[in-house]
Amino acid sequence: MGKAFRISFYQIRLRSGSLRIPLIFFMVGCFILENLRPVLEFSKAVEVPVSPYAFPHLTNDFVCQMVIMAGIVLIFCDAPFEEEGSFYLLPRAGKFYWGLGQVFYIFLMALLYVLFLLLLSVLPFLGYLAPGTEWGKIWGTLAKTNAGAQFGLTLGVTEYMVSEFQAPEALLASILLEWACAAWLGLLIYFLNKLTKSPAGTITGAFAVLLDICIANDWMNWANRFSPITLAQINAYAGWNLRYGVTPVYGICFFIFGIVGFGILGVLANYREKLGNGWYAWRKKWKRKIS
Repeated sequence: MGKAFRISFYQIRLRSGSLRIPLIFFMVGCFILENLRPVLEFSKAVEVPVSPYAFPHLTNDFVCQMVIMAGIVLIFCDAPFEEEGSFYLLPRAGKFYWGLGQVFYIFLMALLYVLFLLLLSVLPFLGYLAPGTEWGKIWGTLAKTNAGAQFGLTLGVTEYMVSEFQAPEALLASILLEWACAAWLGLLIYFLNKLTKSPAGTITGAFAVLLDICIANDWMNWANRFSPITLAQINAYAGWNLRYGVTPVYGICFFIFGIVGFGILGVLANYREKLGNGWYAWRKKWKRKIS
């Protein structure tokens, strides 16, 4: 396991040192800050501080969620993360620990990304924060009135969220769902890219990001059962979706089985040539027996 963790930390150091990853963090961060700016202006106008629970609203707004997960696709689009130096490390680590290291890298990078977004959701309100375990007047007013429209608020702050969930509960659930969705997408991209030696995983991941909007505009609600972006939103587990089995238990199982499944397949994909040769030899032997 030590080998796998060293490989994952190596990948983090290698990619964090390039321009691409920090640029993605910066671009997504600017988008998040711009969406939170009207909330800060409203807080200043009414002279009421904001509770530090913007993150659940960010991740439950379908536009913000799409941009956030588009960032994940861009972060992992270079899977299977094999540069020139990787071919010197792979024989020393072995295919199993190399593949496991890539899986751990995806877990860690997804976690760092989510924690970065969590920090950004609090950062704009420094000096105007109201610590506590309640949603507070600002989020309650924005959810139950159209006051935010006067300040150009486009972020979806729903009454369902503030009425049905305690703020700490919603925050924790949103963090876990966001991390699970990011890891799910990263593992999907890694597995398909590695298996096909093409950007098939990146293309599939991009489709998954757009699936939520496609369903909202043209498709039936039953398709939400297969949309990871939708299942990462707390608001999805209510209303008509319940008729199609989109429940919290279903969402948890979807991410757990998906993460475990893609993780195992991602490791096995490193034995692609060996498995292919074994299958070819078995098929040849079977044909010989038949004839």
